[in-house]
Amino acid sequence: MEIFALGLNHRVTPLKVRETVAFNQAEGERFLVALKDRYGVKEALLVSTCNRTEIYVAHDTAPERPPEPMLLEILAEARGFRPDEKPRNYETYQNEEAVRHLFRVAGGLDSQILGESQILGQVKNSLAWSQSAGTTSRILNRLWERALRVGKRVRTETAIGQGALSASYAALELARKIFGGLEDKQVLVIGAGEIGLLVLEDLKGTAVGGLTIMNRTRRVAEDLARRFGAEVRDLTELPDVLVDVDLVISSTGSREPLIRHEQMKKVRGRRRGDRPLLIVDLAVPRDFEESCGTFDQIFLKNVDDLGEIVQSNIAERREEIPRAEAIVEGEVTSFYRWIQTLDVEPTIRKLRDLFHSIRSEEVSGLAGQLEEEGFHRFDRLSERLVNRLLHVLSSNLRRHEGLRDQELISVIHQILTEEIPYPKKDTDGEAK
Repeated sequence: MEIFALGLNHRVTPLKVRETVAFNQAEGERFLVALKDRYGVKEALLVSTCNRTEIYVAHDTAPERPPEPMLLEILAEARGFRPDEKPRNYETYQNEEAVRHLFRVAGGLDSQILGESQILGQVKNSLAWSQSAGTTSRILNRLWERALRVGKRVRTETAIGQGALSASYAALELARKIFGGLEDKQVLVIGAGEIGLLVLEDLKGTAVGGLTIMNRTRRVAEDLARRFGAEVRDLTELPDVLVDVDLVISSTGSREPLIRHEQMKKVRGRRRGDRPLLIVDLAVPRDFEESCGTFDQIFLKNVDDLGEIVQSNIAERREEIPRAEAIVEGEVTSFYRWIQTLDVEPTIRKLRDLFHSIRSEEVSGLAGQLEEEGFHRFDRLSERLVNRLLHVLSSNLRRHEGLRDQELISVIHQILTEEIPYPKKDTDGEAK
């Protein structure tokens, strides 16, 4: 069994590239269907967030094409991705490295903000994409379940996720530093997804001057507005609203910018000359064209600008890294113990069929020689005996650490399951 992963993330992939390869659910499902239909990939999982796009594939036989060039090719076709080599703008992981990487991602150990909690929900959502595309089965289902288990264990058994450190928290911390506080500031939150909700939660108790929510679906924005005491405006009104607000935190799923350079130029012309506007664009792809930050008193920040904001607050979380890494390693070992059992499952199934076939043949020979009740008692006894013997053999085969060598597994399979005809005896008891 082989597991391969290709990843584009905040460590090696520039934001300009990451936003081109970001997928929403519908796009992700189409991408996975293409992997299945064009390349025969039976198991594939796609994780796409603001900081990463990663593809995991599993196969038990040699694929028609090596996974790396195959995935690079389809990413190029679907998203125009061009791999760079110096420095390399993507990463690859094989087998245990791939499993370990996904577990670290789910545990918040590979996040831009150490221990941030959103990634676990994003990993959780990834299975729905694969199920809809028909590209998940036994291996990746188990891998996904174990990844969620790791994420939950890291958050409950360590303090790596304690404290208010998240992209939304970092955005508000940045705003407080720039403005000296948020009291009396006009705040606009664009997008009512998970990030937008976290921003609103983090703003609780802050005496802002006014709070406005915008969202593609107005009903969702209205529900949040009632909950958080905010005003709702339509996205079509965004240029007008930007004239009067002080802070914008945006996180929509739009494929195109909500505001482009020329629109921001007009907004800047309508704003009071010395009044700063801070825009924290947490969306990938970005909601504001990059050149919108070139105007005087317009400060445009993106997800990659937030890492420095939380470094001074993250020391306590770093102390928990060894404990979190130990959880990851333990779960990697556990997962691969299970993987190893798959290699011997055909042997175990064949062994079970063989033993029960021999038992049935021998027991059937007693039919008519014993009373019915005695025959049934002997039948049940022989079945229990065979099952107990099989349990010992099966358990030892599944747990033995040495069963990684395919040649060894093949020899064991041959020894245990190839039936040699049992010598028949003549009426004098002599073997023929």
